Amino acid sequence: MTSTLPSGIYIANADEIDAIVEIERKCFPIKVAYSKRQLEQLILNAGSDCLVEKKDGSIRAFLIVTYRPRSLTCSIETIDVDPAFKNMGIGLKLLKAAEIEMKRRGMRWSQLEVSEGNEAALNVYQKAGYTFKERLVGYYKFEHNGTRNAIRMVKEL
Repeated sequence: MTSTLPSGIYIANADEIDAIVEIERKCFPIKVAYSKRQLEQLILNAGSDCLVEKKDGSIRAFLIVTYRPRSLTCSIETIDVDPAFKNMGIGLKLLKAAEIEMKRRGMRWSQLEVSEGNEAALNVYQKAGYTFKERLVGYYKFEHNGTRNAIRMVKEL
């Protein structure tokens, strides 16, 4: 089957887990970052996709989408862009690529939760067409961007 994903973006494989874990650790403090074991489960689980963006032989970013059986809604679990490659449009490019896969799987809605203190991510999601659904008070166990609150956003695909 020919991929419909943009050049440089593809579904991750098991050999790339260490590079993905390294990006996760650059993006989040250890107490809030996913562990290697958690990322392995998400990446290798048949109920999720991990898309990576790679250029010049290096993974620069990844995105994980989870799917629930018998649901038309999928969830963006995380988007991580290596800090060395921030503000280059890579996160938005990954998000658009993930939506291609979501539609291919028959999904109708995408949702995500983001720290209400993460203005950069909120702007990317709004630019991509996601809208506010609800504020989740105390959503995170530890602070993310100075708050434990999250915003749930949704998009019709």
